[in-house]
Parts: sequence; C-alpha cells; structure tokens
Amino acid sequence: MHQLAGDYRSNKEGMTGRQTYHLDVPSAANAKDISVVSYRAREGMALPYEITIEFTHSELLSRVDYLGRDGHFTITAEDSAEPRIYCGIVVSFRRIKKTQGVFCYAIVVASQMTRLALLHRCRVYQHQSGPEIIESILLRGEFKDQQFSFKLRREYPVHAFRLQYQMSDLDYIRLLCEQEGIYYYIEQGKHGDVIVFGDDIEHYVRTPELKVPYCENAGPEARAEAVFALEVHAEVVPQSVMVADFNPLVAWERFKDEANVAVNDTTTYGQPYVYGTNHLSQDGAQWEAQLRHEAAIAWQVLYHGQSTVLELRPGRILHIDEPIPDAPGGQVIIEVTHSGGRGMAYSNSYVAIPSDRRFRLKIDETKCPKIHGALSARVPSPNKHPYAYLTKAGHYPVRLDLDFDEWNPGGESVPLRMAKPFAGALQTGFHFPVLDGTEVVIMARDGDPNKLFISHFHHDSIQSDLVHNQDWWMSRNVIPTQSDNEERSPGNILDGKRQERGEPFELRTSACGSIRSGKGLCLSADDQLRAIGKQLDMEVAQELMKQVLQQSEALASVVKAAQALTADCARQKALLDNTLNQLKGAGILVSASAGGGLESGG
Repeated sequence: MHQLAGDYRSNKEGMTGRQTYHLDVPSAANAKDISVVSYRAREGMALPYEITIEFTHSELLSRVDYLGRDGHFTITAEDSAEPRIYCGIVVSFRRIKKTQGVFCYAIVVASQMTRLALLHRCRVYQHQSGPEIIESILLRGEFKDQQFSFKLRREYPVHAFRLQYQMSDLDYIRLLCEQEGIYYYIEQGKHGDVIVFGDDIEHYVRTPELKVPYCENAGPEARAEAVFALEVHAEVVPQSVMVADFNPLVAWERFKDEANVAVNDTTTYGQPYVYGTNHLSQDGAQWEAQLRHEAAIAWQVLYHGQSTVLELRPGRILHIDEPIPDAPGGQVIIEVTHSGGRGMAYSNSYVAIPSDRRFRLKIDETKCPKIHGALSARVPSPNKHPYAYLTKAGHYPVRLDLDFDEWNPGGESVPLRMAKPFAGALQTGFHFPVLDGTEVVIMARDGDPNKLFISHFHHDSIQSDLVHNQDWWMSRNVIPTQSDNEERSPGNILDGKRQERGEPFELRTSACGSIRSGKGLCLSADDQLRAIGKQLDMEVAQELMKQVLQQSEALASVVKAAQALTADCARQKALLDNTLNQLKGAGILVSASAGGGLESGG
C-alpha cells in the first residue's frame, strides 16, 4: 500500500478508543491531541475536495500553527481494507466555543489544487494545446511532475492564441477542461494526492472491481458496505447539436456541422444551434458539435445514491447486484459527499452516470467569460523599426497592456485584424501604416477573449494628439504622415512654427507626384459656390474657349493666305466639341477666367 497509509497504520495505536477519523497537521506539535467530532467531505469530477472538520482540543490553538499548513485527514471504516487519506492544505481555521475547559474548533482541509483559486490572473498563451496550457499553469503553481498525470486519448490541436481574462488559475483550468472535453479527479499516490486528467471512458477507475449489494433496509448502521438508497433522475436532452463559425483567414466559407452521439435514443428532441464556437476548420466544427452533444448525453441520466462504501470517489466505477437498465456496465461516480463523526457511522451520498458514457463537464455558453468594452494595447515592432510589423494579410501583433510576460519583440500576440471604416474587394479601402508603440483599442468578436481584433487607435501622453488647444490651435484639419513629407492641408496653411502661409488648401510633396485620370481631367479656377452644379459643369470654360475660337476665326478671315491657321482653328473647335465638352474623351481642360500660363524650364 501507499507510504502514507503505512504511516497511518503505524500511528493508529496512538488513537484513543475506536476513533476511525484522524486529522494530522505535521507542522503543529499539539495536533496529536486533536479529537474529531464530525466531518463532511465533498469531492467530484473537476471539483477538488474540501473537508470541513469539527474537533476538540484541550489547548488554545493558534491559527498560525494551522492555517496554510499541510493537513492530512484519514477515514477508516471497520471493514474496509484500506483507509481513505486526503493530503491537502488547511484553508480555514475557526474557534467555535469553549465548554468546561475544552475548546471547539472547525477547520477546512482542501486539495492543494484549491490554492490556484487564489491566483487571479490575466495571461496570454500562444501556440499551445489545451493540455499544455493546463500543465504550464500547474507548474507555475509549484506543482511537481509527480503530482499530476495526463491520460488522454484525443489528439489536441495547438491553439495560436488563448487569453485567460480576469479568472483564477483554478477556474481557467476548469474552463479549458470544459472546452476541450477533459475531466480530472484526485486519487491517492505514493507521496500524496495525484491529479489525473482523462477524456474517455477508459480512464475511469475500474480495478479492482468494486461490487457491493443493494440493500434498502441496511442503512448507514450496517456492518457490511452496501448501497442502501438509489434514485434515478432522467430528463429530455437535445437529439443533436449544430455549431457554426467564421474564420477570416479562410473566408470563402463558414464552417458548420452537427452531431448526434445517441442515434438510437428515442427520448431526445430538438437541435440547438450554437454560433461562434471558435473553430477554425471543418474538423473543428465536427468536434465542437460532438463535444456539446456528448455533454448533453452525459447528464441525461443521473443516479443519486447513498451508501457505506468508503472506496467511492470521483472516476470510480461501482457495480451493485441490482440490474440498472441504462447502466449495465456499472455507474461511474462523478460526485460524492462523505460524512461521519462521534456516535455517527460513516456514510456517503453520491451522484453517478452510466459508465459507458463519456463524462463531459456541462457547457453553458452564457457562463463563458466575456470582454465587455475594450482592452488597451501597444503595437510592437521587432528591432525597433519605426513601423510596426505587418503580415501579408495586413494584420498587426500587439502587446496587451494587461500582459507582463516576456516575449520576443513582435511576438507578443498572434497578428490581429484591424477594423477599417471601409474595406472591399480588389484591395479597395484604405490603410494607414501603424508606428511602433502606438496605442490601440482592442475589441472582442462575440465578446470572446480568444477573438480579439484592433478596433481603433488612441493618442496618449507619449504619442500626443496632432490637434490640441496650445496656441489656440483648435480648428485645424490635417492628416500628416510620419515624416511630414506629404500633406493635404485644408483650411489655413501653417508652417513648422504655426505661422500662416496661405489658404485654403495645398497639395504638396517633396518627392515625385502624379495626378492621373484615365477618362479626362478638368483643372479650373472658376468658382462653383457651395457645390451647386455638376462635377463636369464647364460653361465658363466653354465660353472662354468660344471667345478664343472667335478671335482666331476673325484673324483667319483677315489672313486668308494662312491656310494652316484656318485648319488649326477647325481642330481646336473639334477638340472642344468632341473631347473637352463634358470630358467626352481623355483630354485635359485647364480654365482660368483671369488668364493662365504654362511654363517649362530649358
């Protein structure tokens, strides 16, 4: 047997009377005089055990000697081959009263795993599977390799990005188990408790076989171990489940699937549809649908029993000599509550399901963590490049302000999509490149912490706003670039010292520039007040052109010998009528009622 059980037997001679319950706190010297009055221990699948123990002691005990210390609680039944030993930690200490010189206390001994409930975090995980994330949490929580074990059948996908948002480590492990189809229970190991993670029926505890009689009249006072009460609770569950989601990296289709893992069950009904299950492929859709229906079927039939079987614990398969229609292979325990004390025989109450069903934690989409509002982040750049790293798809990695882990520059998160006021086919839309260190506002699609995207940008005390109230510079309309070497300046045009240098707009660049218009271009100095009229209104320009033509024709009639001038007038008239009028052709019309000029160097 295990070392702790052997230690218990060697110390059993020191126990008084027929006491079958023993509490030991190894670091407290006066713990040997503890006398247990009563206890209640609850444990379950993905539910670390918690034992409330009331005891008496002749001394006034100090919480410092007990609270936070290792605590071992042992239950021994008179006809049980081996005791049940819980090697946990004291998480609560209470002094209840003092009666006739004897002090009464109550403490709670809980699994070492419950310490993780005190570690409330926001944390980023990248390129890890669900089991790998769980393992990293346990190791970070100072668990040793021998304190947990993974017995998994399924091949688990690697997740590019996962965010633990405002959750304790214990709650996040449970969430991962729920989302990945994993359960865990705690069993006795050679050196204490061992957390066992499983995902299939083959990971239930089957050996040695546990078979006991079913005796309704036995009750908790019976000498032999037996089940003395059993209720069957069953309910209608969905006939199948359908899921769907959208992956923007594979945008040509939405991935949808449905699953029915109990096709021969005639008591099921309906098909719930769940959108946004965060799968990225058709295989992922198939798994998400299967997982949700397995979870529904797992909780379809529940057995609520009472017994004196000390061996009952989460994951253990129990057989009784009474046939159970839905559980010919036995019941698998998913929760059990042990109780006993002075003058009160040991008994337990348990909840079980048929052992031929995969146990899954209940999936309640409404209880999944949500991001309500926005998160702040910074856009990083590797090697201090002035512009942030940009993927082929136009996505940016970010460092969330809630994340204080060490990452390689530019690898703080998976690249995130950036929302834009407009985007369309044929690369339509616009994109302003992001500078290193820019503050970004992060939103979550469906509120899901694992579906983040860049919503918009903020100026801050480091990257200040380009328009502010200094020198009454409050009516400025400007879109400058990083080096200020290009500018579209509507309104008053200012120089670097904010001195007015002109109005109302300027299109300027120190580099090469071009204006292209494949169907024609109209450059006009003629006013069109309040944009009243059509884009290609050019009555003023046409009138000027006609005047020029009339002058040319008059000149041509005086100089009849100059045949070339007459032909040129005809060509200009044809140009005006066939090309420049409403830009019927790819021409350029330059118009200025007060005159114009074209000049070229050389």
